[in-house]
Amino acid sequence: MHTPLNLDNASSWAFLFLFSIAACTTAPAAEFAQTAPGPNDFQVHYIDVGSGDCIWIHTGDDGIPGNGKLEGYNILIDGGDAPSFGHVDGYATALKYLTEDDKLPKGSTIDWMVLSHPHSDHCGGLDNFLDEYDVLNILDPGADEVNSDGVPKSQRPRTMYGKFFLKASTEVVNGAKANYIWGIPDDLVLDWGSELEVKILHSSSVIHGTHVNDTSIVFSLGFTDPADGPTFLFTGDAEKGAEIEMLAEHGAALKADVLKAGHHGSKTSSTDAFLRAVQPKHFVVSSGNRKFSGTMLPSQSTLDRVMAISAELGLGTTIWRTDRGDKTPTMVPEKEESGDDTVIAWIHGGVFSINYFDLAGAGIGDTDTSDSALDSLRCQAITNAGTQCKRARPDGEDFCWQHD
Repeated sequence: MHTPLNLDNASSWAFLFLFSIAACTTAPAAEFAQTAPGPNDFQVHYIDVGSGDCIWIHTGDDGIPGNGKLEGYNILIDGGDAPSFGHVDGYATALKYLTEDDKLPKGSTIDWMVLSHPHSDHCGGLDNFLDEYDVLNILDPGADEVNSDGVPKSQRPRTMYGKFFLKASTEVVNGAKANYIWGIPDDLVLDWGSELEVKILHSSSVIHGTHVNDTSIVFSLGFTDPADGPTFLFTGDAEKGAEIEMLAEHGAALKADVLKAGHHGSKTSSTDAFLRAVQPKHFVVSSGNRKFSGTMLPSQSTLDRVMAISAELGLGTTIWRTDRGDKTPTMVPEKEESGDDTVIAWIHGGVFSINYFDLAGAGIGDTDTSDSALDSLRCQAITNAGTQCKRARPDGEDFCWQHD
């Protein structure tokens, strides 16, 4: 039994629409008003959980259970980090978002849970989801790091992955064990409704050196009839090694309209060749303000690559970031930067849109949440050195949020 979305509170489904990073001199953007979601709507929510990943997919529901089409499935990819060492509590942040307006209340069914790979900023919140939701199927690449004593993480319950593994391998729903697929077989076929086509493009249980990111489950999600909607590509933290393998095996079949940036926009992901194959019209970066190996993500070189390939191929790519405004003009303290920049891709009435979700629920007309209003505030910020935050761009105008 799938818990339906609450359709009563349309104002709380208002969105802040941003087509690109706005310049300080940009004219006021048109406000984007959207009605409450309909039962047949398809949605992908890139939830702002700080430096981790957490994505909720809700498929359309025609109200006819068991007909194999528009079944109203809930798919969860990763669960953010655990609230240790100053990291954002991924589960608590995602739960707040999912339970507001009964989008996915506690106790609901999660039809498929996908752990992209066993790093804490992806698996850290999943054990709590397993506690509070009924999870029927679980995908795990089966990449199990071994410590110096030869003990794999799955057998060390104090590790984030160990906690997840214990819960996933013992999850029971209505007296039946969950279908925990540990290690993805080559012939695995995922049926998320006959209107959708799911293709697993990469996954590995073998860790080459320290490259755990390259074990990530990568899959595309499109429509059986391409006219019904765009194709999405979910990459986990896949980096250059995995991208090379996918290019060799799939080539042009990697093409997708919406690309979730690999490894939070790291310079070691989203390579030129990969971007040319995918040709994304939308590039979604899930990131916060925590450094990875001393580097703050996303890398500017990655964003530059995306826009360069976009210009080269005439794609008109838009970059969407869950860390919008987290780092500048002032650094938002870690654990406090999450929850306000969730990105939602939505097919409503046959029309596709992608927007920033207004988590505060301010209705259009209630509060000025236009891009120009927010950018104006950000551009007025003054650094400790007493200079206005800005950055020159090639056409001579200034971007907001960056220091001189």
